[in-house]
Amino acid sequence: MGLGYNPGTGSKSNRANDFQVEYMINTIGDRWFIPYNDNASMADQVTQCDKLLGDTTDGSEFGSGVVPS
Repeated sequence: MGLGYNPGTGSKSNRANDFQVEYMINTIGDRWFIPYNDNASMADQVTQCDKLLGDTTDGSEFGSGVVPS
């Protein structure tokens, strides 16, 4: 069985505006999780992470990387 993620039908901007996912990362600019293109540059991987998550209905980012203090 294969599992996939579909951020929305026709649009990835279908999430509540007041909801956001924060991924704990070691360093600012690190990827949030390992996307399919794990051989690409770190910046490209972060971009892929953002694309997979999509945005909220008002266009703000749904996810972000956070360095714990």
